[in-house]
Amino acid sequence: MQETETTFRIVDRRHTALAGESVSSSDFPADYRAHSVLLGYHTENQAIAFLRGKSVHADAMEHLLKERARAQSRIGTLPPLAPAAAALPIEDAAARAEIDQLMSRPDCKAAFPEGRWAAELIDIAQLIAVFPSLDLRYAESLGGAGLDASNPLSAVRLCFNPKHSSPFHVSLDQAQKSISIVGIHPALEVVSLRCRQQAEDGPLLVSFMVAAPPNLVVVLRHRGRLLLCGGYHRVYCLLQAGFARVPCVVQDAPGFGYIARYGSAFFREPVLMAPRPPLFTDFADPELAIIAPLRAAHKVTRIRPDEYLVAP
Repeated sequence: MQETETTFRIVDRRHTALAGESVSSSDFPADYRAHSVLLGYHTENQAIAFLRGKSVHADAMEHLLKERARAQSRIGTLPPLAPAAAALPIEDAAARAEIDQLMSRPDCKAAFPEGRWAAELIDIAQLIAVFPSLDLRYAESLGGAGLDASNPLSAVRLCFNPKHSSPFHVSLDQAQKSISIVGIHPALEVVSLRCRQQAEDGPLLVSFMVAAPPNLVVVLRHRGRLLLCGGYHRVYCLLQAGFARVPCVVQDAPGFGYIARYGSAFFREPVLMAPRPPLFTDFADPELAIIAPLRAAHKVTRIRPDEYLVAP
């Protein structure tokens, strides 16, 4: 498909923050969204590959690469990450009751087996950003008037909330005898497959289940570091609302393979384990968080039975 030619204004937040100017939807074409991206932790080649993979608008590429170089220089001056502070238990009785009710659901029990997770309050400043970008418009739409930094229960209701689901739609292709499932969650996948036969010589029935992990705020603890793997937009919402800690599901991760369950476009191990890794609070730093016009991407899972002959 031929892309419609359009141009838009690039906003440099480092020069406009003092004037009170912020990025608005009018700065971008209708089919692009403002994402905050930690490009400074990428090499130039990695940044180009990431931006192209996210269908960045061509007019923005040169500007973004210059901003990446400036951010990288700033990162080189930052002090190493201090050892993580101790997590705090969630002691509020009402909060614990809501968490226990949610985590007793079958999908949550399957993703987070009993005894292998804990509900804790984590210092946001200690969280390492596993993924390099977040959608600012979506993050700013969360929370609402009920979010209050003096009321920890309001944060629990945001971070442990079944309403934050991963919607998807299904389409059938009768000619190809296939089915396509399309959703926004990068970890949408086939999680279960069953088959049975109707009667003794009846047709074979095949069923499958497509889902994504429960959409909670998830932190993986690995080698003394706290890796934020799920709930980016809600944590950003809490950060903007003045919260210092975030209630979340915490699991111990023996290896980086656990991160892949939450998507593929994550920083690699050398970056995450560097003396100064990408921190989640960097998304609030106008020199480290670069605004990039990206197109929304969807995960497509297509299932089709293939028929072929095999020689005995």
